[in-house]
Amino acid sequence: MSTTAPGAPHSGRRLFISYARADSDAVQLLVKLLRAMHHDPWFDNELESEGGKEWWDRILSEIRDCDAVVVAVSPSLTKSVPARLERQYAKDLGKPVVAVMVETVLYTLLPKELAVLQIVDLTNAGPMTGINLANTLAGLAPAPSLPDPMPALPDVPLSYLGDLADRVRAETMTQDEQLHLITKLRLELKDRRGRKAAITLLQELWERRDLYADAWQELDSVLRIARDEEPEPRATQQTADFPPASDRSEPAPPAGWYPDPSGRHELRWFSAEWTDYAADHGEIVEDPDF
Repeated sequence: MSTTAPGAPHSGRRLFISYARADSDAVQLLVKLLRAMHHDPWFDNELESEGGKEWWDRILSEIRDCDAVVVAVSPSLTKSVPARLERQYAKDLGKPVVAVMVETVLYTLLPKELAVLQIVDLTNAGPMTGINLANTLAGLAPAPSLPDPMPALPDVPLSYLGDLADRVRAETMTQDEQLHLITKLRLELKDRRGRKAAITLLQELWERRDLYADAWQELDSVLRIARDEEPEPRATQQTADFPPASDRSEPAPPAGWYPDPSGRHELRWFSAEWTDYAADHGEIVEDPDF
């Protein structure tokens, strides 16, 4: 299904937009600009599924049917596995590619296939920005006929959130790993398709018994923001959807947690550390968790 409004002119090119989900807002603006130029852009905002074969088959079909691929370049794009597979499939089909920078990223960090392209920069829009983009699209060679035989279809990319879920449920985590996961999940809260899953994973992280104090405080802050950003109709569900957050400047530890007698952690300790402390001090202490 095309996202072009009914009655809009179709004198331009049919464009497939390849982007990272974190850049959804910037891509919406890019799509409006392309439509104003009478092009017919398609991107997957209408697909409610967060993944799976049906979603991926639709993506590949749109790439096959497009006249060119427009890549929304950003730091998030360089880490997006689906976007990388989309670019490779477009290359295998011989589709022309246009790179448009929607968030500043160092050229030295770009994938090779993008680094060699002349990139239209939309991050500092000026009088010539739209003209540069229009001229770049106008100068593209027509897309060739589909190859025969067709290239192999790329596999459905593994869910990025699925990978984060595995890390949230790992048997043990360092403090750096906990803080890194919270940062990743906080970014997912900005994406409407990944928000619900991100909240679920943040809650699972909240319930772990091995959170470090710094991670606890950061998680408390993220969940406060997520709770405050929920739409009004769901306000009555906040108690069930989000763990309670303290109104004090320092978050209170969860019920049943205990201080660290070794002084090596502010909030909790691993069983092995408790054992080491007790042995060093000639004490026999039962760990309440084990």
